[in-house]
Amino acid sequence: MIFRKILLFFAFFITLPAFGQISTTADTTRLDTIFFLNGEVRAVKIVDTVYHLIRFLPEKRRKKPHVLDVEKDRVFSVKLSNGQEHLVYFHDTTVGNVFSVLEAKMFMLGEREADQHYRNKWPFIFGFSVGSASPLLFANALAFSPIAPAVTPLYTLIPYIKIDTTKISNKNYLQYDTYLMGYEKVARKKNFIHAMIGAGTGLGIGLGTMAIPDKTWKNKDIMIYHEKKINLIYAVWSAEVGTAIIVSVLAHLKHKRKKSDN
Repeated sequence: MIFRKILLFFAFFITLPAFGQISTTADTTRLDTIFFLNGEVRAVKIVDTVYHLIRFLPEKRRKKPHVLDVEKDRVFSVKLSNGQEHLVYFHDTTVGNVFSVLEAKMFMLGEREADQHYRNKWPFIFGFSVGSASPLLFANALAFSPIAPAVTPLYTLIPYIKIDTTKISNKNYLQYDTYLMGYEKVARKKNFIHAMIGAGTGLGIGLGTMAIPDKTWKNKDIMIYHEKKINLIYAVWSAEVGTAIIVSVLAHLKHKRKKSDN
């Protein structure tokens, strides 16, 4: 009898999470959706809409629910849990809405597509190379070494953005100029951030390498010391950049092979 009660007790606690999962899934089906003009999509529970604000509860539950709000000029549309979609964006050049409704939708879809699928490793590699080489080039004036890494991310504003059409959810979108504009906007932003991270990482490694003391040279001629120190830094930098390039090439070939297998 006791053994049976123990089994029932464990069975109850084993099945309890399953009921909690079902309850959570059912709740998510009743959530509303906000489509932002920057391509972001957020599942929420809309509480109220006032003149210029949309008030909502976030998807994640908290002990004390806190109502958030967003200005309507940041929202394209709202889709309610019953499937009805209400358009918030409207074409009006006097308030800055220069795109038509269709153009704004394509711009938003382009932003979302780039955010989900655009990948480019070269801005990080280039930024890392410049950042790690800068302390070497400014070995006698290290105070100027952050200048080159600081301006390096600006190069991402120049190159042409290549769209990987194999990852586009709907290739018909490519005929819309605003779709391409939205895609390019987010892609350039990601390239800029990656180049900035690479430059900062490379600069830190370069400065760290130069800061390593070398006691074996301290009694030798000062010019020989600097020459050997620079050669050592250049060798470390070359090894780091070479390793980064090899790793990126191998990853690209692996991705290419996997795609051809599919």
